[in-house]
Amino acid sequence: MMADTNSIRNIAVCGHGSTGKTSLVEEILFNAGVISRAETVESGRTVSDFTEEEIEKKMSIHSSLSHFDWKGTKINLFDTPGASDFVGEVVSSFRAAESAVVLVGARSSLQIETVKLWRRLNSRDMPRVVFVNKMEKERADFFKVLEDLSDFKLKPIALTIPMGQGEDYKGLINLLDMKAYPKGSAGKPEAAEEIPAEYKEQAQEYHDTMIEQAAVGDDDLTEKFFEEGTLSVEEAIQGLREGLFDNKFIPVFCGSVLENSGIVPLMDFMAQESPAPGRVEEPCISGEKAVMVSSDGPFSGVVFKTSLDKFAGKMSYIKVITGKLTPGMEVYDPQEDKKIKIGKTYFSEGKDLKETNEVVAGDLCVVTKIEDIKTNETLCMADNIIHFKALALPHPIHSLAINAKNQKDEDKLADQLHKVAEQDLTFTLAYNEETKETVISGMGELHIDTILGKILKENKIEVTTRVPGVAYRETIGKSVQNVEYTHKKQSGGHGQYGRVVINVAPLERGMDFSMNNAIKGGSISKGYMPGIEKGLREAMTEGFLAGYPMVDIGVTIVDGKEHPVDSSEMAFKLAAKQALRTAFEQAKPSLLEPMVNLTVIVEDKFMGDVMSDLSSKRGAVTDQGSLGNGITQIKALVPQGELLRYAIDLKSITSGTGAFEMDFSHYNPVTGQVAQQIIAKREQA
Repeated sequence: MMADTNSIRNIAVCGHGSTGKTSLVEEILFNAGVISRAETVESGRTVSDFTEEEIEKKMSIHSSLSHFDWKGTKINLFDTPGASDFVGEVVSSFRAAESAVVLVGARSSLQIETVKLWRRLNSRDMPRVVFVNKMEKERADFFKVLEDLSDFKLKPIALTIPMGQGEDYKGLINLLDMKAYPKGSAGKPEAAEEIPAEYKEQAQEYHDTMIEQAAVGDDDLTEKFFEEGTLSVEEAIQGLREGLFDNKFIPVFCGSVLENSGIVPLMDFMAQESPAPGRVEEPCISGEKAVMVSSDGPFSGVVFKTSLDKFAGKMSYIKVITGKLTPGMEVYDPQEDKKIKIGKTYFSEGKDLKETNEVVAGDLCVVTKIEDIKTNETLCMADNIIHFKALALPHPIHSLAINAKNQKDEDKLADQLHKVAEQDLTFTLAYNEETKETVISGMGELHIDTILGKILKENKIEVTTRVPGVAYRETIGKSVQNVEYTHKKQSGGHGQYGRVVINVAPLERGMDFSMNNAIKGGSISKGYMPGIEKGLREAMTEGFLAGYPMVDIGVTIVDGKEHPVDSSEMAFKLAAKQALRTAFEQAKPSLLEPMVNLTVIVEDKFMGDVMSDLSSKRGAVTDQGSLGNGITQIKALVPQGELLRYAIDLKSITSGTGAFEMDFSHYNPVTGQVAQQIIAKREQA
């Protein structure tokens, strides 16, 4: 069918690793008639996990996009990775979706990645429903998960409840239509039946509770409920729809993906009650008004993801915000100030592309083989320029210095790394001038290993990696006055002469450098001041203790002397440089190390070990608090040099369950044995 904006839903399926996201998408596509059978992740034949590395690792690494029609609605469905290393793929999916389905294990309940995803959804004020999976597992407890969800400060509302749990799980009851959906067998769609007598009382109790809670979703319904004490099912559904859109509560479903149980009630709700794109504003950069997703007006869209395919070439995923996109259109890229002609347009079904002749506002499509389009870019018409807000991505947390084993592969390696960085914005590549290293950074060890493994497999480039150097700084601890240096050299003909006298003082941290000319009487001509500044900056760049750049130093030129014949800008540059180096000796030079704000999220049982490890890394805990469900957040200020392998260390301490984020804070003095070790290591390099 040809969809319109109001009959489209864009939904991201997300959750902690191994909660069943890919399997859920398979069952949904099976129930919708898109595929003839639902494949298991282990088979390597799922619609979502189709790349070589995903099939090999039996896990989602990239977000994949599929679509299906259900009860008059076109649903675009993202299957997102559960590992934190690939969070960039999740973020891109959230950008293109209007709501999310969060999978939670009926036995494991809320895990660390669930907490992190929930906070990311909160930051976008994004509506979501919860699907409690694996009801057939031993110790499954839907009602405990429902209770745990209350810790998220958004009230959970059960829309389905299980008939039995664990080994006794028989299916579920849909509280909206008050029908039972007995579990059948995998590969057979579930069908509605009358509620068994033994569950009728419990179902009625939860149905009444749902009606009461749904009334909160709409002010008029709240008033009516207080007046009449109840609502019709149709009114309750309206309340659920509005409350979901406004993030007043969280609808909760349950089931067993592997037994194709609980899927149909979820699909019904996704199609009929989840937010349509036409209700959503697309934010723009500062100074531009947000744009409602609408079929009216000229075309505009945002590129939310790019990928490289060995057969299709570069694939650019576009969400149409206004108007429509058709093959052959000429659009404008305001970031590159370039017109681009769109070739064919496609809808995505995993790795399969289905050609379409029109993409309406709110819908998602793929265009291929357009090299100029990049992730995060806005596309629009040249006479109606707009700039949609870029993705808010987390900072990379794990870095490695890298070289090709064979020097002749260096250029080829750099080219491949640049291509990865262009499509994966959580992966960065930079050359550190201070340490003379090419440094790659990503979201974890698995993230970087996956990228390098693919480059090795496809391009036969072997690499060597190591812990990168740290960008230390140097500074001074006290002021010195009247430091003088005379540069004098005779070599036949014109000589070199320049004398400077300086005062030097430490500046506040972060002020870097200042130079003030306080000479009275013109002992040094103003024309020589640029040379003096060059000399001072050169001395600061070269450092003093260990060759790291000096920072936060103020220099005042107080006196000097020039020669009518032998003085030159070069002479004063050399004089200033040596004067400042002489001043460093007297001004208590010291090392500075970069400090980072570290946020660690761990299960309570690992908190003691994590705190002990942070102490051994010279970290200072600044805050800690419970996030509920046995999960604690720890904030600390830690030297960056102690965290170069923290992605690996934390994984070891917490059996792979811990997670962290960090960002640069400031530079701090470092003294004693630690400083001596840093200097010694620098001298050996």
